[in-house]
Amino acid sequence: MSWDRVSVLTGPTERSMTIDDIKCRIRIDTNVDDALLMRFIQGAESLIDGPLGIGYALMSQTWRLSLDSFCETIYLPGAPIKSVASVNYVDTAGADQVVDSANWHLDIRSTPVRLVPAYGTTWPATRGQNGAVWVDYVLGETDSDNIEASLIDALSLLVGHRDANREATSEIKLHSLPLGVESILAEYRQSGVAA
Repeated sequence: MSWDRVSVLTGPTERSMTIDDIKCRIRIDTNVDDALLMRFIQGAESLIDGPLGIGYALMSQTWRLSLDSFCETIYLPGAPIKSVASVNYVDTAGADQVVDSANWHLDIRSTPVRLVPAYGTTWPATRGQNGAVWVDYVLGETDSDNIEASLIDALSLLVGHRDANREATSEIKLHSLPLGVESILAEYRQSGVAA
């Protein structure tokens, strides 16, 4: 499986945690390192968020899946998928087109989420070229309170670990990830698209 056909069109505009949230969770009472803590939150999010993370979208964002042609069933990688913004293609004459939403069906209850032609229809013919089909779809939460609690735990553990271990070396043995984070990330790791 591969993520090379997936790109992030618009990233999240909101953070999954506020400075106050993280300070409460890792027991920090001062404002001295607020800017640094925000960087730690962003770094922790990058380990999870998007195709370069574990294929999970924390906050609302739009991804694009690019294909060379329509498949009978298009599997959309990533989670949690909320909707499809558009299904686009290059027609046989070389013009960009949009498939009317009445002509496709999104099965959001399946894992992975499936996009198929609506009952009684087929996908349109495309030009034989790379990237002739692209699907833009929305993932993630609009309210950070709806993010899975264990992912917030993983973010908190990562930020707390980074805050407590600011040096690359130490007299004690350091671990690259705090205990429990790897198992949480493994639980939510998403597969890419079939090659």
